[in-house]
Amino acid sequence: MDKEFNDKCLNERTITQKASVTPLIRKEDIKSLAEKHKNSADYFIGGAKVMLQSKTPLLAVLLGYFAMEHKANQLLALHGYKVESHICTQLGVSRIVGRKDLAEKLSTVFNERQDIGYRLFSRENKDEHAYSQAIIDKHILTFLEEIDKLIKERQER
Repeated sequence: MDKEFNDKCLNERTITQKASVTPLIRKEDIKSLAEKHKNSADYFIGGAKVMLQSKTPLLAVLLGYFAMEHKANQLLALHGYKVESHICTQLGVSRIVGRKDLAEKLSTVFNERQDIGYRLFSRENKDEHAYSQAIIDKHILTFLEEIDKLIKERQER
């Protein structure tokens, strides 16, 4: 048996994970990171809209989720945090921003993304188009709009 495969895949391991959130102090770092997340969110939602019109509309949900996560991380950066985990983004939206409803929406689409990402034998059908469009409209776009409002409020302070 291959030693590396055996060590990494067949044996139990203990993994130490570094902190997933880093406080940001410098205004330049906050502004730079927020701008990067804004650009990424715009990029992913653009891709999601294209995928809605394609033969692979479920991919719109995957891309839409990443737009949501980047948009949430943009807001968290403006609060002074660099977040590098899905769960900490959700917790940050709930606890730091104080919007449990938005954290739950992020969690809902995260679960949809995982379900889609691990589906086997997907093929194009009209139900997938309608399903994807509903998630984009009901969860993803409304989330992005609400986070944009919170970002605007934060920047006006």
